Amino acid sequence: MATSRRANASNSLGYGLEELKFLRSFSDVRRLGAKVAYKWRTREGREALGRVGPVPPSLQIEPTNLCNLRCITCPGSRIETPRGYMDMGLFEKIVTEAAQIGVKRIHLYLRGEPTLHPKMIEMIAFIKAKGLAFHLVTNGTRLTSEFSNALLGAGVDNADQLTVSILGHSKASHEATMVGVDHDAVVSNILGLMKLRKELRVNGPVVEVLFNAPPQNQHESDAFLDFWHGKVDHARLGSYSVEFQEYKRDAVNSVVRTEPCNAVVERMTVFWNGRVAQCNGDIEGDFTIGDLNTDSIADVWNCERLQKVREAHRTGNLEDFPGCLHCDL
Repeated sequence: MATSRRANASNSLGYGLEELKFLRSFSDVRRLGAKVAYKWRTREGREALGRVGPVPPSLQIEPTNLCNLRCITCPGSRIETPRGYMDMGLFEKIVTEAAQIGVKRIHLYLRGEPTLHPKMIEMIAFIKAKGLAFHLVTNGTRLTSEFSNALLGAGVDNADQLTVSILGHSKASHEATMVGVDHDAVVSNILGLMKLRKELRVNGPVVEVLFNAPPQNQHESDAFLDFWHGKVDHARLGSYSVEFQEYKRDAVNSVVRTEPCNAVVERMTVFWNGRVAQCNGDIEGDFTIGDLNTDSIADVWNCERLQKVREAHRTGNLEDFPGCLHCDL
């Protein structure tokens, strides 16, 4: 039974069917259609690389690179770049421009825990006021009843998504791999959000739990899917990245990419200070391609460096881009 649910959640048809319950009006249908179109346009493969538009379909904006946990799969403690929170003025400037040029979605996560930003709810409300969708990825520790109430009152709908990333299903494995987490509190927070959403009759956001298990916890996959099935909108298995976990460690990385990556056509990655990285795998901005404090989104998206990277992925000739060649994100 768990195997069939895993297969269902891993394909776009099953994913879409799970969201049919959100269709209460024509606007809901339109938003679901826009989400399906977005996923189709940005799906992995060389076809996606051949459909690069003049503006990014989405922006991945990092509210902060600070985190309240120390996950064993994350190199956060080894990152040497400055830490901070995105200025609200800069955030509003970026989102306003994004809405004006046709960007469809804002991803609110990257190297830190986004809900630590003191103005996270204001950020979400601003995104919704501009007519955009958002995707928030969190460790779930701060999804308190107070936060959930504020979130559900921020204009959210079925275009939006909230993903809770979990590395271990059992209390022991969860707390051992996400050091500092309270397993019971996270489970309670998720269930509380679902209960509150139902009570308030708010048609969103879509709530997902994602099992990003390292090898030692992957035996818990079936139990994870069984437990969360029916409790949230989506329960699915994520992917494990050796490159991400071993970043800046002495271990030799033998990863060699053989398939094209769609990150450079699906989104633009913006750090908390406005600097634009080549992609979401450019962990410390070693290949910075712009700065949205001064540059326009469209100019950065169409810069020469990014065009060369896309062409390298289209042709499979990544030797001149070792950051891409040895990446498994």
